[in-house]
Amino acid sequence: MVRVIRTSACLLAVVLTTAVADAQTADEIVAKNLKAKGGVEKLKAMNSVKITGIISAQGMEMPMTTWAKRPNLMRREMQIQDKRVINGFDGSIVWAINPLVTGSDEPRELADPTAQMVKDDSDFDGVLLDYREKGHKVELVGTETLDGKKVHHLKITKKNGQVQHYYLDADSGLEVRTVMSISMGDAPMEVTTDLSNYQQVDGVSMPFTMKQTAKAMVLAEVKIEKVEFNVPVDDSMFKMPGKK
Repeated sequence: MVRVIRTSACLLAVVLTTAVADAQTADEIVAKNLKAKGGVEKLKAMNSVKITGIISAQGMEMPMTTWAKRPNLMRREMQIQDKRVINGFDGSIVWAINPLVTGSDEPRELADPTAQMVKDDSDFDGVLLDYREKGHKVELVGTETLDGKKVHHLKITKKNGQVQHYYLDADSGLEVRTVMSISMGDAPMEVTTDLSNYQQVDGVSMPFTMKQTAKAMVLAEVKIEKVEFNVPVDDSMFKMPGKK
Protein backbone atom coordinates (compact mmCIF):
# COMPACT_ATOMS: atom_id res chain seq x y z
CA MET A 1 0.00 0.00 0.00
CA VAL A 2 2.82 2.42 0.91
CA ARG A 3 4.56 1.64 -2.40
CA VAL A 4 1.33 2.27 -4.32
CA ILE A 5 0.75 5.57 -2.54
CA ARG A 6 4.36 6.62 -3.12
CA THR A 7 4.14 5.64 -6.80
CA SER A 8 0.86 7.54 -7.16
CA ALA A 9 2.42 10.56 -5.54
CA CYS A 10 5.35 10.39 -7.95
CA LEU A 11 3.02 10.13 -10.93
CA LEU A 12 1.01 13.07 -9.64
CA ALA A 13 4.20 15.10 -9.26
CA VAL A 14 5.16 14.29 -12.86
CA VAL A 15 1.70 15.30 -14.12
CA LEU A 16 1.73 18.55 -12.17
CA THR A 17 5.27 19.36 -13.28
CA THR A 18 4.32 18.69 -16.90
CA ALA A 19 1.22 20.88 -16.58
CA VAL A 20 3.25 23.74 -15.13
CA ALA A 21 5.86 23.36 -17.86
CA ASP A 22 3.16 23.43 -20.53
CA ALA A 23 1.60 26.51 -18.94
CA GLN A 24 4.96 28.28 -18.86
CA THR A 25 5.67 27.28 -22.44
CA ALA A 26 2.27 28.55 -23.55
CA ASP A 27 2.91 31.84 -21.76
CA GLU A 28 6.33 32.13 -23.43
CA ILE A 29 4.71 31.59 -26.82
CA VAL A 30 2.04 34.19 -26.10
CA ALA A 31 4.72 36.63 -24.92
CA LYS A 32 6.70 36.07 -28.13
CA ASN A 33 3.54 36.67 -30.16
CA LEU A 34 2.79 39.97 -28.42
CA LYS A 35 6.40 41.10 -28.79
CA ALA A 36 6.34 40.22 -32.51
CA LYS A 37 3.22 42.31 -32.97
CA GLY A 38 4.97 45.35 -31.52
CA GLY A 39 5.02 44.81 -27.78
CA VAL A 40 2.39 45.12 -25.07
CA GLU A 41 3.06 48.80 -24.39
CA LYS A 42 2.66 49.80 -28.03
CA LEU A 43 -0.41 47.60 -28.52
CA LYS A 44 -2.12 49.14 -25.50
CA ALA A 45 -1.29 52.64 -26.80
CA MET A 46 -3.52 52.00 -29.81
CA ASN A 47 -7.02 53.33 -29.08
CA SER A 48 -8.62 53.17 -32.52
CA VAL A 49 -7.96 51.82 -35.99
CA LYS A 50 -9.30 52.37 -39.51
CA ILE A 51 -8.72 49.59 -42.03
CA THR A 52 -9.49 49.82 -45.74
CA GLY A 53 -9.25 47.00 -48.23
CA ILE A 54 -11.01 44.69 -50.67
CA ILE A 55 -13.08 41.60 -49.90
CA SER A 56 -13.30 38.98 -52.64
CA ALA A 57 -16.25 36.59 -52.34
CA GLN A 58 -18.60 34.78 -54.69
CA GLY A 59 -16.81 36.18 -57.72
CA MET A 60 -17.19 39.78 -56.57
CA GLU A 61 -14.72 42.35 -55.26
CA MET A 62 -16.14 44.62 -52.58
CA PRO A 63 -14.43 47.70 -51.13
CA MET A 64 -14.43 47.55 -47.32
CA THR A 65 -13.72 50.00 -44.53
CA THR A 66 -13.62 48.94 -40.88
CA TRP A 67 -13.38 51.18 -37.83
CA ALA A 68 -12.68 49.80 -34.35
CA LYS A 69 -12.22 51.54 -31.02
CA ARG A 70 -11.56 50.53 -27.44
CA PRO A 71 -12.86 48.62 -25.69
CA ASN A 72 -15.05 46.73 -28.18
CA LEU A 73 -16.66 49.11 -30.67
CA MET A 74 -16.80 48.17 -34.37
CA ARG A 75 -18.26 49.42 -37.64
CA ARG A 76 -17.73 47.84 -41.07
CA GLU A 77 -18.96 49.19 -44.39
CA MET A 78 -18.90 47.30 -47.69
CA GLN A 79 -19.89 48.43 -51.14
CA ILE A 80 -21.63 45.58 -52.95
CA GLN A 81 -22.45 46.64 -56.50
CA ASP A 82 -24.46 49.85 -55.94
CA LYS A 83 -25.51 49.00 -52.38
CA ARG A 84 -23.82 49.94 -49.11
CA VAL A 85 -23.91 47.25 -46.42
CA ILE A 86 -23.06 48.28 -42.85
CA ASN A 87 -22.50 46.19 -39.73
CA GLY A 88 -21.95 47.80 -36.33
CA PHE A 89 -21.52 47.09 -32.65
CA ASP A 90 -21.75 49.76 -29.95
CA GLY A 91 -20.65 47.50 -27.11
CA SER A 92 -24.21 46.39 -26.46
CA ILE A 93 -26.25 46.18 -29.67
CA VAL A 94 -25.18 44.47 -32.89
CA TRP A 95 -26.92 46.00 -35.88
CA ALA A 96 -26.87 46.05 -39.66
CA ILE A 97 -28.08 47.94 -42.69
CA ASN A 98 -28.32 45.47 -45.56
CA PRO A 99 -30.57 46.43 -48.47
CA LEU A 100 -29.55 43.24 -50.29
CA VAL A 101 -31.39 41.24 -47.62
CA THR A 102 -34.13 43.57 -46.41
CA GLY A 103 -34.70 45.62 -49.54
CA SER A 104 -34.35 48.86 -47.59
CA ASP A 105 -31.80 51.07 -45.87
CA GLU A 106 -33.50 50.72 -42.51
CA PRO A 107 -31.17 49.53 -39.73
CA ARG A 108 -32.12 46.40 -37.83
CA GLU A 109 -30.82 44.84 -34.66
CA LEU A 110 -29.22 41.44 -35.19
CA ALA A 111 -30.03 38.44 -33.04
CA ASP A 112 -28.09 35.31 -32.16
CA PRO A 113 -26.06 33.57 -33.43
CA THR A 114 -24.68 36.33 -35.67
CA ALA A 115 -24.83 38.94 -32.92
CA GLN A 116 -23.14 36.67 -30.41
CA MET A 117 -20.32 35.94 -32.81
CA VAL A 118 -19.69 39.67 -33.26
CA LYS A 119 -19.77 40.26 -29.51
CA ASP A 120 -17.40 37.36 -28.85
CA ASP A 121 -14.78 38.72 -31.24
CA SER A 122 -15.10 42.45 -30.57
CA ASP A 123 -12.16 42.75 -28.17
CA PHE A 124 -9.97 45.55 -29.57
CA ASP A 125 -6.77 43.88 -28.33
CA GLY A 126 -7.62 40.38 -29.48
CA VAL A 127 -7.83 37.27 -27.37
CA LEU A 128 -4.19 36.77 -26.33
CA LEU A 129 -3.36 40.12 -24.72
CA ASP A 130 -4.16 39.93 -20.97
CA TYR A 131 -6.01 36.67 -21.61
CA ARG A 132 -6.03 35.63 -17.94
CA GLU A 133 -7.53 38.94 -16.82
CA LYS A 134 -10.25 38.43 -19.41
CA GLY A 135 -11.08 34.99 -18.04
CA HIS A 136 -9.71 33.00 -20.98
CA LYS A 137 -7.55 29.89 -20.84
CA VAL A 138 -4.63 29.19 -23.17
CA GLU A 139 -3.12 25.72 -23.54
CA LEU A 140 -0.24 24.50 -25.66
CA VAL A 141 -1.45 21.57 -27.75
CA GLY A 142 1.94 20.99 -29.29
CA THR A 143 4.32 21.85 -32.10
CA GLU A 144 3.14 20.90 -35.58
CA THR A 145 3.94 21.43 -39.24
CA LEU A 146 1.67 23.63 -41.34
CA ASP A 147 2.40 24.18 -45.02
CA GLY A 148 5.97 23.09 -44.40
CA LYS A 149 6.48 25.47 -41.49
CA LYS A 150 6.89 24.70 -37.81
CA VAL A 151 4.00 26.17 -35.81
CA HIS A 152 2.89 26.23 -32.19
CA HIS A 153 -0.71 25.11 -31.76
CA LEU A 154 -2.56 26.91 -28.96
CA LYS A 155 -6.02 25.96 -27.76
CA ILE A 156 -7.91 28.96 -26.40
CA THR A 157 -10.99 28.47 -24.27
CA LYS A 158 -12.71 31.82 -23.90
CA LYS A 159 -14.58 32.92 -20.82
CA ASN A 160 -17.90 32.09 -22.48
CA GLY A 161 -16.75 28.54 -23.25
CA GLN A 162 -16.04 29.07 -26.95
CA VAL A 163 -12.94 27.22 -28.13
CA GLN A 164 -10.55 28.60 -30.75
CA HIS A 165 -7.32 27.19 -32.12
CA TYR A 166 -4.39 29.46 -32.96
CA TYR A 167 -1.36 28.38 -34.99
CA LEU A 168 1.67 30.62 -34.47
CA ASP A 169 4.76 30.56 -36.66
CA ALA A 170 7.52 29.13 -34.48
CA ASP A 171 10.11 31.53 -35.92
CA SER A 172 8.22 34.83 -36.06
CA GLY A 173 5.69 34.15 -33.30
CA LEU A 174 2.87 35.56 -35.43
CA GLU A 175 -0.47 33.93 -36.17
CA VAL A 176 -0.64 32.08 -39.47
CA ARG A 177 -3.97 30.34 -38.92
CA THR A 178 -6.97 30.43 -36.59
CA VAL A 179 -9.79 27.90 -36.45
CA MET A 180 -13.16 28.35 -34.77
CA SER A 181 -16.67 26.95 -34.94
CA ILE A 182 -19.60 29.23 -35.67
CA SER A 183 -23.30 28.44 -35.50
CA MET A 184 -24.96 28.13 -38.88
CA GLY A 185 -28.54 26.97 -38.44
CA ASP A 186 -28.73 23.67 -36.59
CA ALA A 187 -25.12 22.63 -37.13
CA PRO A 188 -21.86 24.41 -36.26
CA MET A 189 -19.43 25.16 -39.08
CA GLU A 190 -15.67 25.17 -38.65
CA VAL A 191 -14.11 28.26 -40.20
CA THR A 192 -10.39 28.49 -40.88
CA THR A 193 -8.68 31.85 -41.33
CA ASP A 194 -5.20 31.94 -42.85
CA LEU A 195 -3.20 35.12 -42.21
CA SER A 196 -0.20 36.23 -44.25
CA ASN A 197 1.64 39.16 -45.82
CA TYR A 198 2.48 40.79 -42.49
CA GLN A 199 3.54 44.42 -42.71
CA GLN A 200 4.69 46.98 -40.17
CA VAL A 201 2.37 49.90 -39.48
CA ASP A 202 3.64 52.38 -36.88
CA GLY A 203 5.73 49.58 -35.38
CA VAL A 204 2.84 47.11 -35.22
CA SER A 205 2.77 43.93 -37.33
CA MET A 206 -0.49 43.47 -39.21
CA PRO A 207 -1.58 40.72 -41.64
CA PHE A 208 -2.50 42.34 -44.96
CA THR A 209 -3.96 39.14 -46.46
CA MET A 210 -6.60 36.91 -44.86
CA LYS A 211 -8.42 33.95 -46.39
CA GLN A 212 -11.38 32.19 -44.81
CA THR A 213 -12.35 28.66 -45.73
CA ALA A 214 -14.92 26.13 -44.55
CA LYS A 215 -15.33 22.54 -45.72
CA ALA A 216 -12.44 23.07 -48.16
CA MET A 217 -14.32 25.94 -49.82
CA VAL A 218 -13.05 29.53 -49.90
CA LEU A 219 -15.60 31.81 -48.26
CA ALA A 220 -13.77 35.10 -48.68
CA GLU A 221 -10.36 36.65 -49.10
CA VAL A 222 -9.44 40.03 -47.67
CA LYS A 223 -6.60 42.17 -48.98
CA ILE A 224 -5.81 45.16 -46.79
CA GLU A 225 -4.75 48.36 -48.52
CA LYS A 226 -4.25 50.73 -45.59
CA VAL A 227 -4.19 50.62 -41.78
CA GLU A 228 -4.38 53.81 -39.70
CA PHE A 229 -4.04 53.77 -35.91
CA ASN A 230 -5.39 56.30 -33.42
CA VAL A 231 -7.63 58.04 -35.93
CA PRO A 232 -10.29 60.33 -34.43
CA VAL A 233 -13.52 58.33 -34.23
CA ASP A 234 -16.64 59.49 -32.40
CA ASP A 235 -18.53 56.81 -30.47
CA SER A 236 -21.73 57.87 -32.21
CA MET A 237 -20.69 56.22 -35.47
CA PHE A 238 -20.89 52.82 -33.81
CA LYS A 239 -24.46 53.29 -32.62
CA MET A 240 -27.45 51.95 -34.50
CA PRO A 241 -29.10 54.87 -36.37
CA GLY A 242 -32.27 55.96 -34.65
CA LYS A 243 -31.31 54.19 -31.41
CA LYS A 244 -30.68 56.32 -28.33
